[in-house]
Amino acid sequence: MKSEKLLSVQNLKTHFSVGNSIVKAVDGVSFDLESGKTFAIVGESGSGKSITALSIMGLLPNNLSSTDRGKIIFNNQDLINLEEKEMRKIRGNSISMIFQEPMTSLNPVYDLSFQISEVIMLHQNKNKKDARKIAIEMLDLVGIPEPQKRIDSFPHELSGGMRQRAMIAMALSCNPKILIADEPTTALDVTIQAQIIELMKELQKKLGMSIIFITHDLGVVSEISDHVMVMYLGNVMEIAETNELFSNPLHSYTKSLIDIAPQITEEKRKIRLLKGEIPSPIDPPSGCVFRTRCPNPTHECKNGISTMGLIEPKPGHFVDQCCYECH
Repeated sequence: MKSEKLLSVQNLKTHFSVGNSIVKAVDGVSFDLESGKTFAIVGESGSGKSITALSIMGLLPNNLSSTDRGKIIFNNQDLINLEEKEMRKIRGNSISMIFQEPMTSLNPVYDLSFQISEVIMLHQNKNKKDARKIAIEMLDLVGIPEPQKRIDSFPHELSGGMRQRAMIAMALSCNPKILIADEPTTALDVTIQAQIIELMKELQKKLGMSIIFITHDLGVVSEISDHVMVMYLGNVMEIAETNELFSNPLHSYTKSLIDIAPQITEEKRKIRLLKGEIPSPIDPPSGCVFRTRCPNPTHECKNGISTMGLIEPKPGHFVDQCCYECH
């Protein structure tokens, strides 16, 4: 039985003005997030993963240039059309976000009590005493030892893993329906990574929240997600259920990402490394954006006359039409 659709991103386009150029950081992204599920967004740096998340949160600068930003539907509202005052009621309350490096998000001059309590008082209409009590409970929930003492710690007094747990506690303090996790384990060692992933899975079961999990590592994706969207240079290359994506990848880019994630399987694979690097979004390739790294480009790809957009070769499994035809 299919879960309830909680968030629907439809043809999202986020473009920036850079000098005389327009950078298409996100160029027509669509996906649905189901209630209680984890949706992973995967791709190299510069693929548009984080900009997609920041667009959903409404955290991009006001001088954003966009021709057609599509729709972001949550609770029957289009978040794109909301005034900032209304968006602030949702941000940190119904939809929360944690980032790759907590030291850039936690204020170094305030202790955890102030920072977590502030969020609770703002969104939950609690007084300072009650907010502090909830903050301690949240630190305990995310596995920080002696939360009654740690609540008065400053960020620099915590280890990397503890700081990330504190960020998760802050993000969950208002019991959000959606948690967006942007590369939350990349800066941590492998052991702490595994602990944070396991913690997020446990909290999801306990709290019933949905998660958008952003990463470049498909090995992590295999552990936590229900569905995966693969992005490249602002475009969607492939979307499928996680098991389906790993057992039957349809895009050359997806196959390469799977092959370079050795923790997924002990079996020997034919390692398919893509040539070159992801092109600059300021000067993307004409036609198919993937053609400069495609192992089997066609005449249509090279001459920029390929058809773009997703097709559905199998129910629930979507892939870029041009690249599927090359496959």
